[in-house]
Amino acid sequence: MIVAFFLIGIAWFLGATREEADLAPYLAKTLPQAERIEYFTNSTYKAFSANDSILAYITIKSAFGYGGPLNTAVAVNLKGEVIGCEVVSTKETPSYIDKVLASPLQQSLLEKSYTEAYELNGDLDGVSGATFTSRALVASTKRGVRYVSVKFLNLPKPPESGFHIQFGLIELILVLLFGMGYVGQSKTFKYKKHIRWLTMITGLIFLGFVYNQPFTLSHISQLLLGYFPDFQFHMFWYLLLGGMFFVFTVDNKNPYCQWFCPFGAAQECIGVIGGAKNRPMGKYTNFLKWMQRILTLSAILLALYFRNPGLTSFEVFGTLFSLTGSNYQFAILGIVLITSLFIKRPWCKYLCPLKPPMDAYSNLRKWVIEFWKKKRQRSVAQAR
Repeated sequence: MIVAFFLIGIAWFLGATREEADLAPYLAKTLPQAERIEYFTNSTYKAFSANDSILAYITIKSAFGYGGPLNTAVAVNLKGEVIGCEVVSTKETPSYIDKVLASPLQQSLLEKSYTEAYELNGDLDGVSGATFTSRALVASTKRGVRYVSVKFLNLPKPPESGFHIQFGLIELILVLLFGMGYVGQSKTFKYKKHIRWLTMITGLIFLGFVYNQPFTLSHISQLLLGYFPDFQFHMFWYLLLGGMFFVFTVDNKNPYCQWFCPFGAAQECIGVIGGAKNRPMGKYTNFLKWMQRILTLSAILLALYFRNPGLTSFEVFGTLFSLTGSNYQFAILGIVLITSLFIKRPWCKYLCPLKPPMDAYSNLRKWVIEFWKKKRQRSVAQAR
């Protein structure tokens, strides 16, 4: 575990010192009609026309998506209208950002005034299955056009909407699932089997198929990178991670994986059909355990080096719940689902990248408790 923490520290440092990509190609793509583009100030550029007059300002603004910050180059004309926008860098899973960029959303942002609302499902249509990525593109564009309009064009500042925390049905369901999972794990609870199936089916339906928001390796990578989303729009993110670590810290129990992980529930449902059992792997057990640890550590190291939590997450959750993924992800999903007919939760046992970090946190918790007990014992002995 010490070696793993050391490697994580090295990858974090190397990723932090990597040079940023050249912005010139993105700026040119944002406003191809510009004759030339010159740096102005504060990540803002001036774009000139052929007669050397200012055509637009281009600024780089950021908003938090599902995997981390999404940076967008926003071109704003002298009327305070968006005339170009291009994603410069993103931490989203490639399949999701591709889905958003292939949709009409980016085109619908053009010619919008800085005074407009820029609200998903209001004056703009989001992309189904990629809500957080859609929101990040819209929010970064809105910040860009309003920044240029007020700061450099001296246009009147539009009224801002009040601070409203988005706490909806999915957040309420998550809180209830944590509560039921915590109570259900109690040794004195009589209806453990019944409540567990209730929470699993609820997690499968809502965290899986309806909202597609399972706990993934990208959440761990986000924490390590210090990517904390806006509390106002990402209450679910804080409840999910906060609930996981709170219950783990207090009770050293995993309330998520065994009780309401949607992909775990999917495997168990299939296992009921095929009569799946816990089948020991014999001499291959240690090999599979270390393969799971090495794959997880490698994915985290790559995420830290490339500063992109979504880039290296190899879970196939999204492939099942939103039918989005690469060919190899669909192939792995098929193998896992077929294997689930005979072996109980094969993905969870041998491939899931969440188990090693949770085991590491459990071991760290145990070490801290033992250290604290020994320290108190020494203090008591010295007092005597």
